Amino acid sequence: MSKSNLKYLLKIFFLFIIISYTTDKIVFIILNNISDKVYSGQSIGKLNQYLQIKDSLDMVIFGSSRANHNIDPTQISDNSFNMGVDGRQLAFSSTLIKLLPKQKKQLILLHIDPVNAFSKNYAGNDVDALLNKYNRNKIIAKEIDRLKQNNILQKFYWSLSYNRIFFGILKNYFKPKYDYKNYSGYYPIYPTKGQQKNLKKILKQEKSKDCSEHYEINDIYEYLLDEIQLFCKKNNKNLILFTSPVLSDNCKKDNRLFNEIIKTKGFIYFDFSDLFEQDYSLKYWKDETHLSYIGADIFTQSVRTIVEDNKNKISSTKKH
Repeated sequence: MSKSNLKYLLKIFFLFIIISYTTDKIVFIILNNISDKVYSGQSIGKLNQYLQIKDSLDMVIFGSSRANHNIDPTQISDNSFNMGVDGRQLAFSSTLIKLLPKQKKQLILLHIDPVNAFSKNYAGNDVDALLNKYNRNKIIAKEIDRLKQNNILQKFYWSLSYNRIFFGILKNYFKPKYDYKNYSGYYPIYPTKGQQKNLKKILKQEKSKDCSEHYEINDIYEYLLDEIQLFCKKNNKNLILFTSPVLSDNCKKDNRLFNEIIKTKGFIYFDFSDLFEQDYSLKYWKDETHLSYIGADIFTQSVRTIVEDNKNKISSTKKH
């Protein structure tokens, strides 16, 4: 290849980089302006609402769908929010907890699951749901980088963070799912006849004990728990860990071991896995791990009770 051809190709390459970089930033600004106006849906709306109100809250619930659909925060505290999000685990919750204001007294209810805690494969990849804030929030960027969940191109092409949630954002921009001003973050489940029929079939199947010979807490899960505990101690947060009910827990070994580990670390922890052990009524369930709105109402009262029982350690309780 001649020098003139090489120079020409280099010019084309650098021109492409400059144009693509500039275009990306323009697209990023446009997407930010759109997404910042979205306050409904799990794509970004619920996160935006949390970021808007987090500094004023007395109580926040964090966790997966088993927090999102299972606890009505308004029955526990007048000034509260359920920040549970479907499909998310500890890394996602840990990052959001670290965004809470320094030194303001707040109660944090954090859902954890022994099964996830002992998973060998957990790498904190659920934090990638916050990628859309990567180039806008230093704390979020730090956590994503630490967990190595960032795409290398993300640092250069910022608009890539919107790839998976673009259509969800547009949908809620033009047609919001709900009025966020009256939304507590709690999303009750009203099971369909089809879901209840499937659940009946599952219950008829023979269950086998699925216990491992050896349980070892995941390193990432453990250090995230330790960091949450440290943050809460330093910043005047009262922390309660809990595990939501399950329809049938075929192995209690992991629950017992996790309870020992977590209590040794000084956490306040309540395992509600067997809350409905004496009553298998299908009206309480959507599936084996998610409660119906009826079951969620009962579970919420149980959570409220532990908050009340620990009122000497907890600063935020419902006003009467």
